[in-house]
Amino acid sequence: MADDMDLVREYVARQSEEAFTTLVSRHIHLVYSVALRQTRDAHMAEDVTQAVFVILARKAGSLGAKTILTGWLYRTAQYASADALKMQRRRQHREQEAYMQSTLNEPQPDIWPQISPLLDAAILRLGESDRNALLLRFFEGKDFKDVGVSLGASEDTARMRVNRALEKLRTIFRKRGVDSTTAAIAESISNNSIQSAPLALIKTTTAVALAKGATASISITTLAKATLITMKMKTLVATAIVATIVIGAGTSLVILKSRSPAPSVPPEVVPVKFANDAFSPNNQGTNFVIDMDADNRRTADSAPAVHIKSLFTETSSADYLASTTGNNTWLGASVYTNHPIGPKSALLGKRVRISGWIKTKDVLNWAAPTLVIVNRAGYIFAEDNMTDRPTRGTTDWKQIDVVTDIPDEPCLVSFAPILYGSGEVWFDDFQIEIVPPNTPVTDDRPWHQWSPNSYDYEVTTDYNMTHDGHQPLRLKYLPDGSAPKGSWMWWGQDIRGPKKYAGHAIRMTVWIKTSNVGGGVRPNLRPKGPNFKLLAKDRLISATRISGTTDWTQYTVICMVPKDTQCLDTGFAFTGNGTAWIDMDSLKYEIIDDPKNPKPVQ
Repeated sequence: MADDMDLVREYVARQSEEAFTTLVSRHIHLVYSVALRQTRDAHMAEDVTQAVFVILARKAGSLGAKTILTGWLYRTAQYASADALKMQRRRQHREQEAYMQSTLNEPQPDIWPQISPLLDAAILRLGESDRNALLLRFFEGKDFKDVGVSLGASEDTARMRVNRALEKLRTIFRKRGVDSTTAAIAESISNNSIQSAPLALIKTTTAVALAKGATASISITTLAKATLITMKMKTLVATAIVATIVIGAGTSLVILKSRSPAPSVPPEVVPVKFANDAFSPNNQGTNFVIDMDADNRRTADSAPAVHIKSLFTETSSADYLASTTGNNTWLGASVYTNHPIGPKSALLGKRVRISGWIKTKDVLNWAAPTLVIVNRAGYIFAEDNMTDRPTRGTTDWKQIDVVTDIPDEPCLVSFAPILYGSGEVWFDDFQIEIVPPNTPVTDDRPWHQWSPNSYDYEVTTDYNMTHDGHQPLRLKYLPDGSAPKGSWMWWGQDIRGPKKYAGHAIRMTVWIKTSNVGGGVRPNLRPKGPNFKLLAKDRLISATRISGTTDWTQYTVICMVPKDTQCLDTGFAFTGNGTAWIDMDSLKYEIIDDPKNPKPVQ
């Protein structure tokens, strides 16, 4: 597939309608969404969208080869929207402030109503590299590898830039009274930032932009007039295809051809709902009570909520961590349900969201559902236990969700709401629904935090420190004093289906710095088989663990990855208290079957 600037050059060189049409189809939803958010008026958003592509057609020849067209269109849509609002004497900033105040006075289960009025201004405050990385990732739906290709950077660098941009957005939103997590912000932007432009708009925009783009000069303030012809054409285009024939340099002829009605759109897949009484209890001894609570329903029409109450008394994280029963199993109780995905299921090969509602009372540690997708042979396709976004304390009903992929083969979706430690929790209204493929996943494939007491640890980018020009990731134990026994966290990812690693010796190198680390930091490579069984042990060269206070040092881990490896579990284990910095830009994996000629694998 040709990249954006190849298409721009094709249009400039040959006045290619096909190239320009491809650009419009590829980016019109982004432009329309920005315009719609800024103007809050569908008709004006359509006019602004057309204006932006008129500008693109006019200025295509002046765009540099390294232009990120997504960022260029985003900025142009911002300026065009602002100019259109001025023309109609709109005071968008006052509307935003009024809307923001009303939102703050009435808590919302979804943060989108709060961040939507602030989003575009916040994104424009980012540096160009951060802004382009975020737009490509969440507005265009590209994976980190493709983001890196577009930016001329590695996949890991692209990931770090996206995370850095999200952290900066979180800071901006917090200053405006919206306190949230980067994960919630990422999901909210991905789910809501792009609004589909009307089909007719795609066709008329192409025609008008091609017709107007070759004129001698054009300014943003006069673009509203340029779209009047388009407004008259909209009724015609509803039943016609627009074709543009280039007659000569700078001249186009618009022809309308009749067509048959478009085929009907198939109905959406109905969400799979879990009945509350379909959950079976999985109690741990006599420490918990599990029942259905008819006095606690999320809505008047909801079934009695699933209820888990702890009889275990604790006063600190130390009590909870000491409750482990072996094999990293802490005191907890759950209910579970298994949903089989058969060979004819509409969910096969789809990205899905498993969502539901949770309510808590006096939960000292945490409560959350755990998801595992597995086949009969024990091959685990995805796992998400939500330790990076736990629910604690006393909360009213709030929505929680997990986003993952269903494989193209029969499997089992095992879903288990769990209460760890003391307190009381209610669960209600769980379901599975198909979501757009560009929705960010929450499972264990992206880099994420895992810990029995994740609330005691912070994972963030440290903008006040650099290593080799990079801003490192900081892992920090937050409470004062020494961490209790059993306190640890893991920052890593699970690489599913690691064919490029299987059967090879792998070398992992990374730069790390520590301060007052009481336990230790350990980079790791762990090949896993069926049911997450460890298949081989790795070896940290020149050290057994990294502890105390150390300057920046490069560390190396080597592991032989067996051919039957199903998942490569890689990351950093951090035990006890203190602070550790990891230069994620320096993280590298290489095949070292031939030590004199190592091959990069990521």
